[in-house]
Amino acid sequence: MWVAIIQWITGDLVGQLTRAYEVKKQADTDEKKLVADAAIKSIEAQMAAKAQATEIRLATAGFWEMRLITFVIAGCFALHLLLVTLDTCFAFGWRIAAFPSPFDQWEGTILLSFFGVQVAGQGITAIASAIRGRR
Repeated sequence: MWVAIIQWITGDLVGQLTRAYEVKKQADTDEKKLVADAAIKSIEAQMAAKAQATEIRLATAGFWEMRLITFVIAGCFALHLLLVTLDTCFAFGWRIAAFPSPFDQWEGTILLSFFGVQVAGQGITAIASAIRGRR
């Protein structure tokens, strides 16, 4: 059970990398090997990004200022998202204004980056691009 939880949290990058190497090993054409190489590089980039993020979190974990800044930044965007969601779902008529530019375009990216989803999304996009390129 704990293994499944860890795999879910980490996105099972090690398992994905292992499968990508197996696909590359079994590839019978240069095209399939290139697609497998692209997938491997994407997964390795995701792993490096997670390692770097972990290193930064560990280096700044003892600073209360970093926790406060993170809370304020994430809190503002999360509160805005919550208010917009409530107003949209229940039609309270609050007319929550959008953030001014450029924050209106970055809000989703900022929220996703706090939850580590942005890195996974970039990896999926890279893999999809590699698959699309082989057609």
